[in-house]
Amino acid sequence: MKRLTLRDDPAAIVVELREPVTPAADVARTVAEILADVRVRGDDAVRDHARRLDRLELPEHYGVAPGDLRAALDAAAPELRAALDLAAANIRAYHTRERPAAWRETLAQGQAVGQEIVPVAAAGCYVPGGLANYPSSVLMTTIPAQVAGVGRVVVCSPPRSGGGVAPGVAAACALLGVNDLFPIGGAQAVAAMAYGTDVVPRCDVIVGPGNAYVTEAKRQVMGEVRIDGLAGPSEVLIVADADAHVDWLAADLLAQAEHGSGAMAALLDVGGGLGDRVAAAVGRLAAELDLPTGRIAVVSCPDIAAAVRLVNDFAPEHLELHVAGAAALVPQVRSAGAIFVGPRAATAFGDYAAGTNHVLPTGGTARFGQGLSVSDFVKRVGWVELDQAAAAALAPAVATVARDEGLHAHARSAELRAEP
Repeated sequence: MKRLTLRDDPAAIVVELREPVTPAADVARTVAEILADVRVRGDDAVRDHARRLDRLELPEHYGVAPGDLRAALDAAAPELRAALDLAAANIRAYHTRERPAAWRETLAQGQAVGQEIVPVAAAGCYVPGGLANYPSSVLMTTIPAQVAGVGRVVVCSPPRSGGGVAPGVAAACALLGVNDLFPIGGAQAVAAMAYGTDVVPRCDVIVGPGNAYVTEAKRQVMGEVRIDGLAGPSEVLIVADADAHVDWLAADLLAQAEHGSGAMAALLDVGGGLGDRVAAAVGRLAAELDLPTGRIAVVSCPDIAAAVRLVNDFAPEHLELHVAGAAALVPQVRSAGAIFVGPRAATAFGDYAAGTNHVLPTGGTARFGQGLSVSDFVKRVGWVELDQAAAAALAPAVATVARDEGLHAHARSAELRAEP
C-alpha cells in the first residue's frame, strides 16, 4: 500500500497513482492480422482463431440457440433472476430518462430547422468472459441500446471450454430478449461485429470493455464503426474526512483492487488523519479475502479544495465522496466517470443495480469522455425547410459568403431559390 502527501502539484500525484498504459507492439500486430483475416475470410477465420486461441471447434452456425438462452434463464437461481430483474428495471429507468428527443424551431428568417434522433440499425456489445461470468455487463451494454430503439443487438462473449458462453451471460440475454449471442471473444469478435460475416451481423456501433486485444481491436476498427471508448484498468478515488467509516473505506478500496489487471484505488485523506486506521483495516480485510493491496494508495490532502483539485486533474472512472455536505461538492467535480455521493453510495451499487451505467471512461479520459449512454446508439440528423420568403431572406448572406470563398455555384443555387 502506497502512502503519498499532496502538497502543491496535483499533477505529480496523478503520475504517482496512474501507470501509463500503451498497447504493446506485438498486441497491435497480432490484432491487425486477426482483423485483416476476418475481413477477408469471415467465419472461416473466426473458427480458425477460436481453434487456435480457445481450443474450441465452432460449428457452422455457432450462435447460441434461443432454446439454450431460455434454458440458461430457467436454470438461474431464483435470487439471481430476481436481482437481474431489479437491476434491469433500474438501468432501463435511468437510460430512459436520458434519451434524447427530436426538436423543431422556426428561426428569424422564417426557415424551419430541427433535429431527428435516429437509432443505429445494429449494435455490437462485447461482454468479457473466459473463466468469468458477467451478466451485469450484458445489462449495462444492451439496455441503453434497446432504449435507443436499436433494431438488432448483437452480443459476443468468450466461449467456455465446453462450448457456449458463461451461463449468467446467456441468462441475461434471454432476460432482455437478445437472440444474437455468439461464443467468440478477443479481436476476432470485434472483427466479426465490425465487418460482418455470414453468421455475425455487421454492427454500426461496438461497445463494452475487454482485454488488451479487444481494446486494441476497437482502436483499429474505430472510424469504420463507432466505439464507446478504449477501456483501461479500472480505478476509484475516494474522498473522505475524519468522520468517515474506516471499514467501509477499506471494503471499497479492496472492491476496486478485486478487478485485478492493474486496477487502482486511492483514498484522498482530507486532513490526513485516516491513513493509519485505513491501512490497518485494509490489511485485515485483504487477508480475509486474499486480495492484493499493491495498487491501493492513501493520499494525505490538506483540505477539501485540494482534494477536489486532485480529482479534476486525475479524472477518475469512479469517484466516491465520504464527506460532510457531499452533495454540495458534486457541481465542483468537472471530470469523473460517475460520482457516488455520500458514504452509503458505494461504487458496487453502480456496478450492478443502482441504475447508472458501469461502462465508464478510464485512464483520465473522463476529462472529455462519459459513461455509456443512449447517445452512443443514436445519430442526430439535422434538417432545414425553407419557403420562398425564408429563401429570399437568407440568400443574400449565403451568396456573399459563398462568393468570398470562391464558390459561385453555391451562390447561384441560393439565389435561384429566392426568386418568386
